Amino acid sequence: MWKDRFSASVRPLLAEDEWLVAEEGYHPREQIVYESIFGLASGYMGSRASAEEGFCRRTLPANYVHGVFDRSEAFQRELANTPDWCKLKMYYQCEPIAPEEGSEPEDYIRVLDMKHGLVAKHYITQADDGRRTQVEIVKYISRAHGWCGAFKVWLTPLNYGGLLEFENIIDATVTNFIDFPRFRVKHMRTKCVEAMDGGGCYVESETRDFKLPVGTAAGVRICNAQGKDILKSRMFRPYGETACEFVDAYCKEGETICIEKYAALCTGRDTKNDRVRSETEHRLRGFMQTGFDAELRAHIAEYARLWKRADLEITGDAPLQKAVRFNIFHLMSTPSQTDNRTNIGAKLIHGEEYGGHAFWDTELFLLPFFDYVFPEIARNLVDYRYLLLDKARENAKKNGYAGAKYPWESADTGDEECPQWTIEPDGSCYRCYVADYEHHVTAAVAYGGVHYYELTGDDDFFENHGMEILCETARFWVSRLEYSKEKDRYEIRKVTGPDEWHEPVDNNAYTNYLARWNIRKAAEYLEKYKEEKPEVYAAITGKLGITQSETDAWTAHADKIYLPDTSGVIEQFEGYFKLTDAVIDSWDENNMPLWPKALEHVPRQQRCILKQADVVMLMYLMEHEFSLETQRINFDYYEKRTLHRSSLSPSIHCLMGLRVGESRHAYEYLCRSAYVDITNNQRNTREGIHAASAGGTWQCVTLGYCGMTTTAEGELSFEPHLPEQWSRAAYHIRWRGADLAITVTHDGVRVEQESGGQPVVYWYGGKKRTAERKNEKERP
Repeated sequence: MWKDRFSASVRPLLAEDEWLVAEEGYHPREQIVYESIFGLASGYMGSRASAEEGFCRRTLPANYVHGVFDRSEAFQRELANTPDWCKLKMYYQCEPIAPEEGSEPEDYIRVLDMKHGLVAKHYITQADDGRRTQVEIVKYISRAHGWCGAFKVWLTPLNYGGLLEFENIIDATVTNFIDFPRFRVKHMRTKCVEAMDGGGCYVESETRDFKLPVGTAAGVRICNAQGKDILKSRMFRPYGETACEFVDAYCKEGETICIEKYAALCTGRDTKNDRVRSETEHRLRGFMQTGFDAELRAHIAEYARLWKRADLEITGDAPLQKAVRFNIFHLMSTPSQTDNRTNIGAKLIHGEEYGGHAFWDTELFLLPFFDYVFPEIARNLVDYRYLLLDKARENAKKNGYAGAKYPWESADTGDEECPQWTIEPDGSCYRCYVADYEHHVTAAVAYGGVHYYELTGDDDFFENHGMEILCETARFWVSRLEYSKEKDRYEIRKVTGPDEWHEPVDNNAYTNYLARWNIRKAAEYLEKYKEEKPEVYAAITGKLGITQSETDAWTAHADKIYLPDTSGVIEQFEGYFKLTDAVIDSWDENNMPLWPKALEHVPRQQRCILKQADVVMLMYLMEHEFSLETQRINFDYYEKRTLHRSSLSPSIHCLMGLRVGESRHAYEYLCRSAYVDITNNQRNTREGIHAASAGGTWQCVTLGYCGMTTTAEGELSFEPHLPEQWSRAAYHIRWRGADLAITVTHDGVRVEQESGGQPVVYWYGGKKRTAERKNEKERP
């Protein structure tokens, strides 16, 4: 067992191997990948797993705080890399103690404990003079106090003794894109680097654009195995933008000493700017007073509560079980549970790619997980879009449209953050048209809000926020339509669908269908409120200035939107069938499809090959618009022509494969989605964790293999497709205030109601059933 590789001090802190993701052996060039894989998040901040000991040659150290964005010289506002508190350099006679110092470390293992939300490391390093030192480290970012983090070092000189020296460091020199000189930007201006009364370091920085203050404080303790304080001396020195507190302690040969490092953060988003320092120091002192072990117990208890709601058990495929938990762990750890001013970045909060921006990924890939499992977080995510609705209105007006046009990439202000130009590492530039043409994000925002409401029944959100989003996005689409007098139809020209390798095109099927849905859904809900809640109808129409003639016009426009022939293969966009055609016939070692050789010399825009699901994505979302046979024909056609160069694509192909009976292909796509980061199968995990894969993987298992859906009347329904190798899948959801435990086997579906007043009904096997009651005290 992996936990048995650790000492008796660390072993009790670790879960069973089924909950551990391991790095066995030290691989210097792979550290930037493991920094993402072993990254930790608290809902307030995220910390990449850079070496606590320092002295690592290939590293991307980063600590991101939700909502702390800056632009400066960058192409866009991006999550700013805040001062790095996670460093404790260790020395003996001025020689560093670290994995990359001396000979190759022995018995090296590092594990991500997903059950307990911590990272543990063990190794023995040998210096050039033969000194051997055993090092063990446990790190966590507190779920109980999300603005705090800590790690503990168990240090054992195996064949020597003497004075050991340590540097408690807060490094404010950090930048974004440290390993890309052309793109490197320092977003934080350091205001002060000072000692704290009673020991510890304090650094205050501010973002360069909006001058948002960020306080970072860190302190250390050193004790022996009996818990006695053995810290010998303490001295603070600032080195430019780096705070350094020097401490030391004596250690005998074979004796283990413990060094605990604590850190706390506070920003101007949390309190008044002039109180940031006092609040930061207050948070640190409280954290240290409770102590490492007690705070760790509280942290583990919080993760137990999260896993009680979020765990998804699969019996029959142990590697996949671990990969699914890996995706859930990072996904549920990232968003704030209380802050509706923040969203979830496309690489979660584990890397700087895409700047921490929210995309359509949130609404279509991530939100379903939170809708079902953590609806209180889902409410924050849909509220985020409402809070930025005025900016979406500005965005529409700026581009010559009515209503609200949401940005392709969204940060904290609601402005469009997608750059107009892309600069390659070699310095070459090309025009980026994504924000100009990829307007389907606006329909995705509306879809996410409606889906949240229909799953949760949250009238407060929908009547006060959701309907405003829905109506204003409908107005955008009506203004986006162009009338063809010759063909007597409305068209959407110069647009890009989910497949970004063909831009711009006319009448992308996905976009046209979603635009029609958006317009019709707004008119439908307005009519519903007019009949059932006239006071709500009056409030919405009065606030937005909507008249009956306007909604009649919406319906008339929607009815005339051009939609392609659906009797066979649906043309992805006008002219697609005229492209040079070929099918994929080879795959790499990770089972990723390769370009057909027949198309190697054909320009990408003229090839039939897709980046990701487009028509297939449309059929997944708009299932009732197409016959099952049409869906089957189109899946077969486009699956052979999709390269899946987006992590958004495999999960949708899994879900659609299950729907049309392609179970073998579906399982391959499930694995491709589930393993994307835990095995780095796209070779870009160094940039962060693929959020859409994490959410899409959960959907594959629950909505796909377990067959969970809702009826037209809004009731739960199950039509399972369990793989032969699985004997069981089990998970929990929170359904309109009731906690449900769902178990799916080859013999059927069992739904147990663990809390909630009204009995929950569901459909299975063509029959309406009532969930069984279970003891409420077993639920959090």
